[in-house]
Amino acid sequence: MVMMNRFFRLILFAQILIIGLLPACSKEPSYPEAQRIEDYETNRQNSLRLLTPVMYHYTDNEPEELFKIVHISDAHVSAWSHSNQTPNPRNLKEAVQFANDVNARINVMVATGDHISNFEKTTQSDAINYMNAFTNTLYKNNIIPTFTSTGNHDVNMLNSDFTTYALSKTDIYNLLTSKINYKFYTEGTENYYYADLVNPMGGFIRVIALDVTDQDVMVFNAQHNAILSQKQIDWLCHTALKKDMTEFHSVIILVHQPLPPDDEGLKNIVYRDYLHNWDMLPEIIETFRTKQSLTRKYENRHHKSDSISVDVSFNDTPGEFICYLGGHLHTYLNYEVKGFPETSLPKQIMILANNMSSSDKNESSPIERTNNGFGIIHSTCMPSIPKTK
Repeated sequence: MVMMNRFFRLILFAQILIIGLLPACSKEPSYPEAQRIEDYETNRQNSLRLLTPVMYHYTDNEPEELFKIVHISDAHVSAWSHSNQTPNPRNLKEAVQFANDVNARINVMVATGDHISNFEKTTQSDAINYMNAFTNTLYKNNIIPTFTSTGNHDVNMLNSDFTTYALSKTDIYNLLTSKINYKFYTEGTENYYYADLVNPMGGFIRVIALDVTDQDVMVFNAQHNAILSQKQIDWLCHTALKKDMTEFHSVIILVHQPLPPDDEGLKNIVYRDYLHNWDMLPEIIETFRTKQSLTRKYENRHHKSDSISVDVSFNDTPGEFICYLGGHLHTYLNYEVKGFPETSLPKQIMILANNMSSSDKNESSPIERTNNGFGIIHSTCMPSIPKTK
């Protein structure tokens, strides 16, 4: 349990484990439909048993329902992804089915990037088809508020001919962000946004989704760099973390690539992908958490003449930060983000979900993929704020 200094509420993160059968190949492995249905029901029952003991928090013997999140990442929908193959991404479909199970009482579902897979020869048309298969499956028969953030594969930039192959910011908005099934706030057709959800235990959860492919002109390769623009950082500092923020708000940030770990042993796993200084995001969030001011420039790793400027004060800004949710590494991790000067607050937390297709397994993943289905593999309890009046 991670303790916040002022607040007391529990939030449950249920990360969905979707597991495949075989190593990568061009053909979907055989999986009889009757067997899949039986396995789904077995895993559903097992998952509900894991959820039941932490469904409520009890105060003076009175049950208070937790805010519950289904967190998936790296669906990698494509023509070759096992069990997430177009036109019917089965693992994704089952994750949505479980999130909407009335017995699970899920409050929100999030998907933190790499919704599609691509090769160097993946055409723009194919990438669009994969993204459509992802969004159509994610939102079909889905009444749970469901949010997405972009990942490096989603822009289809493995081929250096960006004009012919890559998906533009507008393409991604039309294919992904515009399909969100709950009211959200952004500027125009940007792929970064925020949404406010009512917490059953009182107050609000503000989900802030960041776009790591954010550039108006395709200059940098977003397949290999997490790109956050000056405009997006200004929006994060002055809109997403401030507008209509109250003392009853708690913030969760969706961002695909991991942030720097405080643990030396994790540094070989959590590698640096951010185009600008790696500590930019956590330093902004630490300033928000400690209600201080920040003025700093963050350099571009490839072009020292390019930098992002931050000049913000959170001295009078209410609200608290809960954690980051991401993916990218194709493994489960829950760790403390790189440390800052000591405060009375706990360190920031980054939670990563595993990938959803066995054809995209990372060597660092501890999960043995022996059969299809899903299971609840992780839960995090975090105190938060008192009930609104």
